[in-house]
Amino acid sequence: MGTLKIQTDINKFDYRLLELSDIEQAAGVISQAFVDDPLCAFMLPYKRTRVKTLRKFFRAYGAVNIQNQRGYGVGEPLSGVAFWVEPKKPGVSISVKSLGLFIPLMFTIYPIGYMRATAILKQIDLLHQKYAGEPHYYLDNIGVMPSERGKGISSRLIRPFLEKADEEKVTVYTDTVTKTNVALYEHFGFHCVEECVVEGTGITIWALRRPIQ
Repeated sequence: MGTLKIQTDINKFDYRLLELSDIEQAAGVISQAFVDDPLCAFMLPYKRTRVKTLRKFFRAYGAVNIQNQRGYGVGEPLSGVAFWVEPKKPGVSISVKSLGLFIPLMFTIYPIGYMRATAILKQIDLLHQKYAGEPHYYLDNIGVMPSERGKGISSRLIRPFLEKADEEKVTVYTDTVTKTNVALYEHFGFHCVEECVVEGTGITIWALRRPIQ
């Protein structure tokens, strides 16, 4: 019984490919994880409604990623979520049902926030193209429930993909607008290749690349 319980506890924290039935849980996890993210705060300045709006966004965005096998999670119920873009998988396809999930965002402040953040989002894309133009693994987003931080969940969602990248001899790229995240990524072997201040926004983007191992 003791051995079975230990094995069950270990399996509970193994990462898994998310399914469409996980959308609500995944949106809940990542919206709470991003509530204080500088970019999200810039786009959605009213904290009182920020989580609710982020949940609507990540419900739609998560559905697209899960549909295209880019969503991964840890825990049951979910305590951590990551969206990875892998070099050998096909481009994104969006179903009519998934597209419909974006409609509720039109009735929030999100469209205005998106327009405010155009220069930031453009710079994020430019840095990505500059430092990862070749086939690579891209950590698009990762979020852990605030109550579950410090338990190694980020590692469960990052290390397996670093191992894949090492096996395939490709680089790994990510970016962040949160300074404290830089040390986390450096712990996993990423190097900060550029620190870019987006003029007039107060936002700094750190571009991080993990070379071929």
